[in-house]
Amino acid sequence: MSGLVGDAPVRVLLVDDDEVIARSLCQYLQTQGCVVDVAPETDEAVPLMEANHYDVVMVDPYFTGGLARGSNALIGVVQELQPDASLIVLTAYSSPALLQIAASSHLPLFEKPQSVIALSHIILRAATATD
Repeated sequence: MSGLVGDAPVRVLLVDDDEVIARSLCQYLQTQGCVVDVAPETDEAVPLMEANHYDVVMVDPYFTGGLARGSNALIGVVQELQPDASLIVLTAYSSPALLQIAASSHLPLFEKPQSVIALSHIILRAATATD
């Protein structure tokens, strides 16, 4: 599976404060040809989404910082700022409320832990689905 959509590299934004997951996934996706930005906090994610177009945005809605306290707020901001991106929810703290938000918005939700390779396949499949 390639990190290209057509001739362009897949652009990915990872919004996750789990440094090990974010760094490992970023490095692996880059070896696949993707362009990856990482935002460990919502306050860093918003300017990136305002300035760039992403094919895929993967968010963990439960972490510290700004809008992340309410999972629907972060998901809503991503949907507003990146309406054409495939949005994937990745969390270690699934809740009935988050499951409802994901289902009502038709968002794929994956629970941690996931291997870096499994996550990269999820991201690359989502990127090609928007092509």
